[in-house]
Amino acid sequence: MLILNDVLFWAGAVLSVISAYRMCLSERKQGHEAGELHISPRAFRILLALAVLTAVAVRIYRFGLVPGGFNQDGAMAAVDGKALAEYGTDRFGMRLPVHLTAWGYGQMSALLSYLMAPFIGLFGLSACTARLPLLLVSLAGLACLYGFVRDAFGKNAALIVLWFAAINPWHILQSRWALDCNLYSHFFMAGVFLLNRAFLGGKRRRYLLASMAAFGLCMYCYGVSIYTMPVFLLASCIYLLASGKVSPADVLLSAAVYLLVAWPFIAVMAINFFRWDTVETPLFTLPFFPDSVRAGDILFFSPDILSQLGENIRALLRVTVLQGKDLPWNDVQDFGTMYLFSAPFAALGLFGLWRRLRGETGAAILGIFLGTGIWCGIATNTVNVNRLNIIYYPIMILTGYGIYEVVRSIRLPQLKLGMATAYAGAFLLFVNMYFTGYAEEMEGHFRRDFGEAVSSLKGSGAEKFYITVGTGQHTALTEILTLFWCDVDAAYFQGKSVPEGGLPYRERYIYHEIYDIAVDFAEDAVYVIVAEELPLFDGDRYAFRQFGRYYVVTRKGDGGGS
Repeated sequence: MLILNDVLFWAGAVLSVISAYRMCLSERKQGHEAGELHISPRAFRILLALAVLTAVAVRIYRFGLVPGGFNQDGAMAAVDGKALAEYGTDRFGMRLPVHLTAWGYGQMSALLSYLMAPFIGLFGLSACTARLPLLLVSLAGLACLYGFVRDAFGKNAALIVLWFAAINPWHILQSRWALDCNLYSHFFMAGVFLLNRAFLGGKRRRYLLASMAAFGLCMYCYGVSIYTMPVFLLASCIYLLASGKVSPADVLLSAAVYLLVAWPFIAVMAINFFRWDTVETPLFTLPFFPDSVRAGDILFFSPDILSQLGENIRALLRVTVLQGKDLPWNDVQDFGTMYLFSAPFAALGLFGLWRRLRGETGAAILGIFLGTGIWCGIATNTVNVNRLNIIYYPIMILTGYGIYEVVRSIRLPQLKLGMATAYAGAFLLFVNMYFTGYAEEMEGHFRRDFGEAVSSLKGSGAEKFYITVGTGQHTALTEILTLFWCDVDAAYFQGKSVPEGGLPYRERYIYHEIYDIAVDFAEDAVYVIVAEELPLFDGDRYAFRQFGRYYVVTRKGDGGGS
C-alpha cells in the first residue's frame, strides 16, 4: 500500500503541476480560467445521487457494531444524555449544565449529550442511539459542504468535492462513533455555508443571522471554540466590512444573535478562569470546575511558550500535510485522513483558492476558515486529528477543488479515468480494511469484550458486582463503561433511589483489583475479572463465562455457565 501511495502521490504531483501551468497559461492568453467541465444534466443528477448513496451507505453499514465496543468519552456523553432525557440533569444531578463535569479534571462539551437525549429517551440507551446524532450531523455537514462549494465555485466543482468527501477516511471514521468535539467541524461548516449564502441574493439577513446561530452553537461542541471561533468571526467581519458586504448595523445585529446563543458557554469559561462560584439560573446551570486542568492544553498557558510553539507547528504539519499516524480511532494505517496521495491536489486547490481570493466572497470565507484551522493547530498544544477537526473541511474542499482543476484542465480521458480508478481503488481498499482488520483492532481499543462481560450483569439478581480494574485502566474509566453497558439509572447512581431489598449503588458496584478483595463464597456476588485473577476462584465452586480477555464469575447454582 505504501508503494502504491508513493506512485499515486507523484502522479498527482505531476498532474497538479501541469494543471497549474495550464491554468496560468489560460489566464495570460484569454484573461479567464480554463473551460468549464461539461457534464450533462442527466449525468450530473446520476453522479450526485451516487455520491449521496455512497456517502450514506458506507456510514450506516453495520452502524453501531463497527467499531465494536465503545469509547469511554462517548460512553460518558451517552450516560449524561440518558440522565438528561430522564431527569433533566447530568449523571451527578446538576440541572441542565451548560458544560459537563465529565472526568472532573477535564470537562466535556454538552451539545452531543443534549442531541443524544431524545434518541435515548425514545429508544433506550445503546451504541446505536448514542452514535446516531454524530452520524446525522456528519451527513448534514456533507450537505452544507456541497451547498457551500456549489455557491462559491459552481455545481461541477461541488460534485467532485462531494465525491471526495463521501469517500474521505477522516469523515467516515468520525461519523461512526461518538466523540463530542467532532461536532465542532460540522456546525462550523454549516455556519460557513449559511454565511456565504447570505451574500448571494435575497434573504441576505436571514442567512446571515442563521449563520450566527450556527456559530453560537459551535461553542457547545468543543472547548477550543473559545479561542478559535472569535478569530474566524473577527476576520470575517473585517473582510466583509472592508469589501462593503455588510453594514455596521448588520455587524451589531449579527453579534447580538451570536452572543444570545453563545453567552452561557462564554460565561462558564469566565467563571472557571476567574474561579467564581457555580451559578444556577432558572433555565440552566453555569458550573465551576475546581479540579480543571484544561488550561494546560493552550499555548499561552505553557511554561515555555517558544518551545511549545515549535512543537505545536510540528504537530500541525504532521497531522495535515504529512498525514502522520495518529490515534487509532482517528485514522487507518496507510490511508491517512485524506488518502496519502492527495497532498498534490490539496496544494493545487490552495493555488486555485489564492487566484480567486480577490473579489470572491466564497473564496475569502474559505481562506479565513482554513486560516482559523491553522490558528487552532498553533494555539492548541500538540494537536492530534480530533483536536484539529475544524481544518479538515477546508482541506477536503481544497483537495476536491484541486482534483476538479485537474479534471477540467487535462484533456486526456485516460488520465481522468486513471484518477477516478485510483480513488475508487483506494476507497475500496480502505473500506475493506475498515470493516475487517481495523474493526478487529478497534474492538480492543474500545474494550468490546469488557462491554459484553458487564452487559451480562444486567439480568443478574446478585447482591453485589465486583468489577476488576486489574487491566491497568483507571477506575473512573471502568466505571463509566459499566454505567453505559449496564444502563445504570442516574438517580440510583447518585444515591437518591435504591431498589427495594437492594443495596445502594456504591455498595453494589465495587471497582477494584480482585487481588485486594477477600473472595467469600457465602457472599451473593458476581465478579468480572481478567485471566490473571482466575486462580483466586475455586473451579469446583464457581462457574466461568469467558468474554475475550474477561471472565464473569458466578457461584455454581446461581445460574452461571462454564
